[in-house]
Amino acid sequence: MNNNYIEFKKKRELGEILSDTFAFLRINFKTIFSVLVKTCAVPFILLLVAVGYQSYAASSIFDNFDFSNSNIFKSGNILFSYLLFFITLSIFYSSFYGAIMILIKEYAYNNGNISEQNVVTEFKNQFTKIIGLGFIGFLIILISLFLCVLPVLYFFVPMNLIFSILIFRNKSVGDSLSESFDIIKNEFWITFATYLIIGILLYIVSFIISIPIFFYTMLKTFTAASEGGIPDLSAFKDWWFIVLNAVLSGLQYLLVIIIAISSAFIYFNLNERKHHTGTLEQIDSLGKSE
Repeated sequence: MNNNYIEFKKKRELGEILSDTFAFLRINFKTIFSVLVKTCAVPFILLLVAVGYQSYAASSIFDNFDFSNSNIFKSGNILFSYLLFFITLSIFYSSFYGAIMILIKEYAYNNGNISEQNVVTEFKNQFTKIIGLGFIGFLIILISLFLCVLPVLYFFVPMNLIFSILIFRNKSVGDSLSESFDIIKNEFWITFATYLIIGILLYIVSFIISIPIFFYTMLKTFTAASEGGIPDLSAFKDWWFIVLNAVLSGLQYLLVIIIAISSAFIYFNLNERKHHTGTLEQIDSLGKSE
């Protein structure tokens, strides 16, 4: 067994979930990075391209900007750019979650030993299910977001657990969705609080990452204003802004690794509280060793 092995199949409090999430990432960073490059590099690149294109299309509304023109959003590219962005974002998140869960499954069921080849092979075998589940989960979040704030907060918790159920229990897409609501029954608020704390931490890190684009935008604004008259808003449509925005956005999206790993710990915590799977396995292993 790995000397730095972290047991997943046990009950944890909020503080333990947070500390073990960062400990697991720190101990296995090289392996995690290698696996993600082999499984999620293409979705990540496609997402960066989509972010860049979305920034370019969104900035095009400032071309020949006229407040008297009520049809300022007539640029046909902007709707397509947002659609492309949401599709690539869904594929990236699904691939990312799926790869992380398969890696953790390999880790948890092999006493801390990870075969990258096994992870990549299973990822390829499960790819269709992973992407399909991701699209459905993403649509549920989007629909709940349009309805109201409260529904999206409720659906956010089970939708972050669907990949754990799909991979760790080897369930179908439909069963993963239904069981995600069952597993949080009577445990919703503590699970929501855990995600809330993680979300606050990631928001702070994300804000720090976004500081360069903020200063670049302020510099462009002051430069345009110093030239006198009404600032030319189309000046923001430059490749430096688009590239910088895409790169920094990519770094922010990579923070999902924290949510993905913590979701695995949350799943095993909930599963242990409901089914005592890890405890029963430990008792069984003790019986066999005697």
